[in-house]
Amino acid sequence: NTMRNTFGVLTNRMTIEDVLDMYKGEDAMFYGNPLNITDEEIKDMIEYFELLEEYENCAELKELLNAKNFADLDMFLDKLASKNGITQI
Repeated sequence: NTMRNTFGVLTNRMTIEDVLDMYKGEDAMFYGNPLNITDEEIKDMIEYFELLEEYENCAELKELLNAKNFADLDMFLDKLASKNGITQI
């Protein structure tokens, strides 16, 4: 299913090519774009796995969401520093 395919790619359990190989002759489906997943899509996936009571998957996705948010903040601060310079204290 689409959620499991995306979960597999996001958690490095499989590659996009692995998923495509599983669906030879069919359209491989993902939930969102696993290479550019949004926070909202990750939250939707967490809700999906909560409904199935697959809490270990939820925990992994929450960790991924936190890591993604820290990376986004780091990239934002780096871009801001590059544009405006860095003040030394």
